Amino acid sequence: MRVTLSGRPSDSAADVVVVPFFADRKPGAGAIEAVADSGVDLVAAVRGTPSFRGAIDDAPVVIPPTSAKAPTIIVVGLGARTAVDPDAIRTAALRAGTIVRGRRRVAMALGQVGTDRAESVRAAVEGFMFGCFERPRPESKPRAAYESLPTSITVLVSADEAKAGPVREAVVRGQITAEHTNWVRTLTDMPPGHMTPTMLADEIKRDAQDAGVTVNVWSQKQIRERGFGGLLAVAKGSIEPPQVVELSYGDQTAPLGITGKGITFDSGGINLKKPMTEVHWMKSDMASAAAAAAAISAAARLGLDVGVRVILPLTENMPGGNATRPGDIAVHPNGMTTEVADTDCEGRVILADGIAYLVSVGASGVIDIGTLTDAAGYGPDLWAGASNDDSLMSEVLSAGYSAGDRGWQMPLVPGYVEMMRSPVADLVNGTISIIDSSVLAATYLREFAGTTPWVHMDTGSKAYITAPWAGWPAGATGSPLRTLLRLLESRAVS
Repeated sequence: MRVTLSGRPSDSAADVVVVPFFADRKPGAGAIEAVADSGVDLVAAVRGTPSFRGAIDDAPVVIPPTSAKAPTIIVVGLGARTAVDPDAIRTAALRAGTIVRGRRRVAMALGQVGTDRAESVRAAVEGFMFGCFERPRPESKPRAAYESLPTSITVLVSADEAKAGPVREAVVRGQITAEHTNWVRTLTDMPPGHMTPTMLADEIKRDAQDAGVTVNVWSQKQIRERGFGGLLAVAKGSIEPPQVVELSYGDQTAPLGITGKGITFDSGGINLKKPMTEVHWMKSDMASAAAAAAAISAAARLGLDVGVRVILPLTENMPGGNATRPGDIAVHPNGMTTEVADTDCEGRVILADGIAYLVSVGASGVIDIGTLTDAAGYGPDLWAGASNDDSLMSEVLSAGYSAGDRGWQMPLVPGYVEMMRSPVADLVNGTISIIDSSVLAATYLREFAGTTPWVHMDTGSKAYITAPWAGWPAGATGSPLRTLLRLLESRAVS
């Protein structure tokens, strides 16, 4: 999809024009000018649609073309004029993108609202491209022509703004962010038989190499020699071999370390999952690995001056005659041991390997990401965070808010680690007598970071949503890729 800026008030070649309205049912900057040649009285058309209030959660108003050469007009709500921010623009653009099919050229006036022009333009590009996402349908018939996506987007701004470096850069960053987010969504939504650990490793390797990232896919011997006993324990029940993908970019003297959970299908293992409503979307349990991989590739494509190393343990979690049994012991790269009390608490066991390894190779800080639990109670809009370092946690939270991919910090009680002690190992991965939670999962993982600054991100309720939310359709969202990329962007600037 081609994305460009235009300093003209309208685009005469556009098949679709997207314009903003506020909660007072008055047009946003650039809206009237963008449709001046359409033959439509925009204000009258909006006022003639009683269901549209200009709120962020209003369904867009679609105004049909008045002639063969006139564009279709899509009116989106931004909420209160005084409260418009990049999040509102991104959501409005997303809603527009979900309903544009079968048209080739789209023009948007959404970048002209808000107080920060570069951020507004970036949000408009991101949101519209998020809305244009198509869920993968492997082995299905090709989509009909009337379902085709636009081939170009033109963001309308003033003539001076179209020449400004920060605004032009915002288009590039918005497009790269959106492309990588949709790549993560594609991988996450693939059926598990079409995205095995080996297949996922191949996809990540291909994209990373294209971006200029150094890639090393470990052999099975290397996985064993480097002590990834947690990964090997989880993988034992599957006929699919586990994979570890190592990605590095920039200065590796003391890089930021990132590890992401890559369970390509989670049956629960011997502790088999019960609710069918949950099992059928366990293809999404590799969303964090995909997001981490996308973040480093996007950073490379943007040419960011930042050092990052990513470790991605990939496997299935399956029952079988060779599967890890509740009560078995796993040994991690730092020599710590875990009693696997619950084989369905497998994500933290493989992340423990990743954290311990990154600490051992000198990472300046470690971020782990996993769809571990929904027990933080934060819902589809927030990931749950935990940390042993206030500075790094603040940095990650700030990046999330800047990116519109928000999180919230959970408290960690030092004494809670006593609940995670095992009589036969250093730790237990899941308590039997106490209900599991995001806090307990983070408490377990904190032990593997030691004194290294560490942040845990639990995206269990956000990376894959089971019902539409804030313009997003049910399915993968790509979270927390945008948080990670903004973090790397901010580090490259500072």
